[in-house]
Amino acid sequence: MVELLTHSRIAMRQQCPQKEHYHYVERLRPREVSWALSIGSAWHRGLELWQRGEVDEDGAVRTGLETLDWIRPESEEERYKLQLERIRTECMIRFAVRHFKPRRLVAVEREFEIPILNPATGHKSRKYALGGKIDGICEDEHGNLWILENKTTASIEQFKQSYGMSQQLTLYVYAASRVFDRPIAGAIVRAVQKSRMEPKRRNGEVVETWEDFRDRLLAEYESNPDKYLSEDEVIRAPEQIKQFESELWMECLERNWQARSGVIRHNTSNCHQYGGCPFLPLCLGVEGARESMFFVSSTTHDELTETA
Repeated sequence: MVELLTHSRIAMRQQCPQKEHYHYVERLRPREVSWALSIGSAWHRGLELWQRGEVDEDGAVRTGLETLDWIRPESEEERYKLQLERIRTECMIRFAVRHFKPRRLVAVEREFEIPILNPATGHKSRKYALGGKIDGICEDEHGNLWILENKTTASIEQFKQSYGMSQQLTLYVYAASRVFDRPIAGAIVRAVQKSRMEPKRRNGEVVETWEDFRDRLLAEYESNPDKYLSEDEVIRAPEQIKQFESELWMECLERNWQARSGVIRHNTSNCHQYGGCPFLPLCLGVEGARESMFFVSSTTHDELTETA
């Protein structure tokens, strides 16, 4: 059976092979809500249907927020957090719908699965394939194809610094050129910055209604579009695509070696980065952690429709 390698899976193995094994092989998912992932999914879902022309602004908001309905807060603090993130997500969707430039879309949420090729021989891997989902493919006024990526970020300026070496953008440009059998001009990256604003407080107590907070947050976005929104064209040189193709084949060889050796490495320098690895209790052998802190997902790749 061919194993699917996506950008997310490749990137997670770069962080830590053991982390990737827990997530993609054992399909373990933390029971605790990941707000960053949940908000990103809600924002993407709302924009997806809007880009397809299936909903207007209100419909995009409604569709996006529906993806958060599975969250069941068990305390007043959790209920506050959920409502806060729902309003933040709504404002980001409305802001994006109002300000993103219209594009001539060729495809929306395009999934792909293509053979991984040995760049030296052209032979395809018998064990691995490259897969993923591209937010969109658009065509400019000159007939050039571009991939379209929608992102949320904590900082627009810091996010832009990642463009040059972004493996995801390189992978999608490479994959799209093979799927459509024609050159891809590059990537159009559309980003909205997440706000940290909260309802006003006095002496520790909230004194602003949720409706007033939503109006104030949306007004903040609308008054500072250059701060909170960007649309940039990112180009990939042929040398970068060639380098990626070689590294992708090396990824396959390294995975084969790992499978033969039976050893899964731990990258201990990653255990406490970005708030800490959710799988750390498993690596430490904490009793009962697997049953109490994780569940087994029915899907290997949560971002795709492919199931395990």
